[in-house]
Amino acid sequence: MIVITGIAGFSLFFTGCMRYLTHDRGEVVLEGVDIDQSLSVARTYMEDKQGKWGSSLAIWAIRDQYLTPDQAQIVSGLYFEHIDGFKKEFDVWHLTWAVANIYRHGDDEVKKAIATAYNDATKRARELSRVADKMANGETMYMGDAHGGGRAFAKKHVVVPGNKKYVQSVNEYQEKK
Repeated sequence: MIVITGIAGFSLFFTGCMRYLTHDRGEVVLEGVDIDQSLSVARTYMEDKQGKWGSSLAIWAIRDQYLTPDQAQIVSGLYFEHIDGFKKEFDVWHLTWAVANIYRHGDDEVKKAIATAYNDATKRARELSRVADKMANGETMYMGDAHGGGRAFAKKHVVVPGNKKYVQSVNEYQEKK
């Protein structure tokens, strides 16, 4: 196994395969995103995948958008419904990262709605791996689709009516799945 550290590792991380990561929320907020419909897609996706690889990604794909307290509560519920059923570290990592970003982006009411999930997620991330801990607990927030695969996934699972690059509705998602 080759481990690249220092400037070379940093460069690959941000200019190589992780070219869609940013620290600027303004670069990742989707104009016109429908979080309620996106959460419906996420619920369906997570139930269909039932703990299989990638089943956390529908929540991960909306982690940097603006959520209401009610929407954050739905994420919290989905988190606790599914977190213990994940068989792959990948999904625990991505869901803990998603919950942490939603909490850290949120106002006081959003934080209150997702606080229990956030506390659990940050503990799990810390225990899981260095990269999971960095994404969920680090001082710097990592936002965006990360890489081409993440971007392609988001376009098929995040509802943005009027933006033809994204799925237009829950019904369209259901028809294409």
